[in-house]
Amino acid sequence: MYKIKEGLQLRKIGCHYMIVEACNGQVNMSNVYSLNDTAALIWQHIGNGCADSGELAAAVCEAYAVDMADALRDVERQLAEWKAFGLIE
Repeated sequence: MYKIKEGLQLRKIGCHYMIVEACNGQVNMSNVYSLNDTAALIWQHIGNGCADSGELAAAVCEAYAVDMADALRDVERQLAEWKAFGLIE
């Protein structure tokens, strides 16, 4: 089960997605994480309560024409990276 660390928000700036830390309406730009469209999709689904890697992989398969095994591998790799950076719990 995955949950986004409190205070982090996904922002779309132009055609780019970024994870930033926001507090009291202010954005801390010292730690900004850039995401591609697929990673942003995964992040949004976690934020909407989808916290299972299988469900996240299914969402990737639905949005993009990819095999479930490939999507699951990529989702798990992305989740591990975010966890290592302390972005998700």
